[in-house]
Amino acid sequence: MDVAAYKEFLNQPWGKLYYEILFAQLAHIKNKKVLDFGSGFGLVADFLAQNNQVIAIEPNDEMIAERQQNFHYQQLQGSLEMLKDIPNAHFDLIICHNVLEYVDTPALYLAEFSRLLKKGGQISLVKHNEVGRIMQTVVFANDTNLALDLLSGQSYQSHTMGQATYYDLADLLQKVTSELTVQNYQGIRIFYGLQDNAVKTAVTWQEKMLKIELAVCQQSPYRDIAAFQHIWLQKGFKNDSLC
Repeated sequence: MDVAAYKEFLNQPWGKLYYEILFAQLAHIKNKKVLDFGSGFGLVADFLAQNNQVIAIEPNDEMIAERQQNFHYQQLQGSLEMLKDIPNAHFDLIICHNVLEYVDTPALYLAEFSRLLKKGGQISLVKHNEVGRIMQTVVFANDTNLALDLLSGQSYQSHTMGQATYYDLADLLQKVTSELTVQNYQGIRIFYGLQDNAVKTAVTWQEKMLKIELAVCQQSPYRDIAAFQHIWLQKGFKNDSLC
């Protein structure tokens, strides 16, 4: 992982826009007991700590040292091993954003999240969307060779996080003996990842792009071509229209 490159990304207009969209999609979360797994610089943990009780877990000590903490939350260092001592049905919400692409056995993580969730609890899962990533590789990066590699299922190199492997959520859920089902999903980086970065420094770009991204992030086919999908899983209640 390139921590310096990730910090640089966060300071760019498109990095800030990603979190503006994400925070808008999380703004309704209040009075919940929350686990943020893979909390990074603590941006999501800090945002949710305004109105929730939050525990954040992150393996990278450099990111923990520079984490954002305007509001109180508990920060722990570690990974999957940190969860074993937490009792069953402990959390209302588990945050897992852009993590499972970088672990060897994502099904183990999802199974442990299910154990930790109360019945009716949710997982906020942000994952790479294969369709959106291939579109942006062809259009924005103009790299058809890489796009063909992605189509063939090969692992790929993330700009800041290292080697990633795409996973199909439906396949993953079949491997997990749990009660998790998809309730809803939203898109993030639907349009702006297709634009040249030169246009993104305009004074009004971020405000205008936030408005259009939020206007369509819950609608198909727009959310189906986003670079990232924000998927809401729930324990114990099934929504047949989305599963």
